[in-house]
Formats: sequence, C-alpha cells, structure tokens
Amino acid sequence: MENSTKKKVISQKAQAVSELVSAVIMIILFICKILEDLNYTKAMHNILNIMSPLLLIAIAVFLLWSKRYEKQPSDELSRELMLRSTAIAVKAELCAAIAVGVYMHLQGNYRHDEYYSITGSDIVMFGVFLCGIFFIVKDCIFLWLDRTPKAEDDE
Repeated sequence: MENSTKKKVISQKAQAVSELVSAVIMIILFICKILEDLNYTKAMHNILNIMSPLLLIAIAVFLLWSKRYEKQPSDELSRELMLRSTAIAVKAELCAAIAVGVYMHLQGNYRHDEYYSITGSDIVMFGVFLCGIFFIVKDCIFLWLDRTPKAEDDE
C-alpha cells in the first residue's frame, strides 16, 4: 500500500534535460518576437499570438506533470558541477545581454528612426531570453561535465 503513494525519483540528468527543453521553448518565443518586431507581418503576429499561450500552457502542464516525481537528492559532486556550470552560465548570460543590447542599438540606428522605442513586451521577452540562455548554458555544461567517460561505458 505504501509503494503506491511513493513518488518516482527523477535523476539529476533528467532534471537538467527537462530544464533544457523548457529553456529552448523560451528562446523560440524570443526569436519569434524579434522576428515579428523586425519584419512585422500579420501572419507572424497571428502565429505568435496563437503559439505563445499554447507554449505557456504546455510549460504549465509539464510543471504539473513533474509534480508526480521526486527530485533525486544531489550529492557533493553534482552540487560542485552545478555550481561550476551556474558560474559559467551567468557569464554567458551577461555576454548575451550585451550582444542583444548592441544589436538593438544598431537596429535602431539602421532604421534612422528617432522615435525607435522598446516596448514593455520587448523587455518581458528579453527577460525570457535571458532566463532561457541561463538555463540552456547551465544545463548543457552540467550534462557535459556529468558525462560518463568512454572507458567506463565499454565495461
């Protein structure tokens, strides 16, 4: 009877992969928003208006589904690897913020529009972009550092 109420345990690698998938969705939303701002078309606007809520609902369903699982407690090695990957991810996030800022500045100069402005939705999408970059870099580096050496796989 007790086994039926016990949650399944999800590994550290599976947690990282699930965060990675969510982060890729965040980056896709940001890219669609930037494409809509640069080349405004009614079709892209409609696609983004339909896709954004559906992706947010998919993320919410995924989070509710993940409540069925219990996270594997992290050991000392995985904590050290996560700290190392987080430090690198923060640096990558700052570089991405500078790169997007320079791009937006150059885009405004290219348009020769003195009223070129950044709206609130642009700022929100930029925040989503930064979160996505952080999680993608952190999880990719964690998965890379936590890989099994080739010699151990063969045994």
